[in-house]
Amino acid sequence: MSDAEVILDFLRDEVEELPDDVELDENTSLFREQLLDSMNLTGLITFLEETFDIKIGALDIVFENLDTVSNMVAFIARKRAASA
Repeated sequence: MSDAEVILDFLRDEVEELPDDVELDENTSLFREQLLDSMNLTGLITFLEETFDIKIGALDIVFENLDTVSNMVAFIARKRAASA
């Protein structure tokens, strides 16, 4: 299972109800579509840290890193490369 699929599975379990006009995929904007509340975001950060063995600092919690699954996959790759 790819990193994107792992994250999508988590989000599908975590997001209470998807609006009828939103299909969750790698490019769905989680913030623009208002799919995450503060508790979901906290859960997502914890999930990413534990699942991908990375540390997410306060300065990492930005739109560019966490808005889409594609952004998260790229962010995880950068974190892994930086720690290698």
